[in-house]
Amino acid sequence: MSPDFLFDGAPVVAVDPVLVSILLAPLTIVGAFVWGLLWGSFANVVIWRVPRGMSVVHPRSSCTRCDAPIAWYDNIPVVSFLLLRGRCRRCGEPLSLRYLVVELLGGFISFAFYMLCVVRPLIEGGAPALAAWLLWTTYGLGLMIVTYTDIDLWVIPNAVVLPIAALGIGAALVDPTVLGVGPVEALAAAVGGYAFVALIRWAYLRFRGIEALGLGDGKLLAMVGAFSGAAGVLWAVAAGAIQGLLIAVPMLLLGRKVAATDLQEVHGDDPELGEEDPDAGVMGMRIPFGPFLAIAALELALLRETILDALAWLVG
Repeated sequence: MSPDFLFDGAPVVAVDPVLVSILLAPLTIVGAFVWGLLWGSFANVVIWRVPRGMSVVHPRSSCTRCDAPIAWYDNIPVVSFLLLRGRCRRCGEPLSLRYLVVELLGGFISFAFYMLCVVRPLIEGGAPALAAWLLWTTYGLGLMIVTYTDIDLWVIPNAVVLPIAALGIGAALVDPTVLGVGPVEALAAAVGGYAFVALIRWAYLRFRGIEALGLGDGKLLAMVGAFSGAAGVLWAVAAGAIQGLLIAVPMLLLGRKVAATDLQEVHGDDPELGEEDPDAGVMGMRIPFGPFLAIAALELALLRETILDALAWLVG
């Protein structure tokens, strides 16, 4: 096949057949899933420790109930949880199902982006984008982490979103084709996403004396903009708000909270936080917005072409 042959409008790229066979091998694809499981296990550590100001390196992982250190063979993603039947080996207390869920989500994120960045291009005659797979997997794991930290403690850690935002802008500066966003757009979208939240926060503080959104949401949008550009920020805000209503309102009507803790319980009696308005029903109750921004951002990262085509069809 000549290198100028067009496949669906795109030039076919010559790739070493040996490399193709390796990257498309079932064992390699399973390996991409396992790679995500490993980082999903680490994400569990980050979710618990970083918002509490703890090191992710020391001390070793331990049972949150009996404080017994967890041996390496009891810390194998998914496998250990299943073998132990979801219980601590020492005290026998049940382990949170979240550990298993986060590990599996990490595996899914890595697998999905491997299929998108490596398998699909190879099948379509293009070159595999291994760097893009690693970058998008990091981004997806970051979105997952802030979802849980915001639900748990109303916190979106700077230590997670700011380095990943810098990674996205750096990738755009080095090679805009890796993430599909140029350096100007990546920087402008990151700044614009943060400024959007900061402006809403300022307006509410100025005219109502309370925060409507935390600056953590702005930093999360900066991370989204750095990776997904203006489309990512717009979709995260719009789709995040809509999905937030569709998910949060039924939960609140059923008497269930979106967050695992009360805002005042975690952050104290800061008057700028305001208070829930019982007379306004569910519309007067506070919910963390970060998880819905993160879910929408991940949707666009995985389904960008489908979403943008659908929006173009609706507008046109």
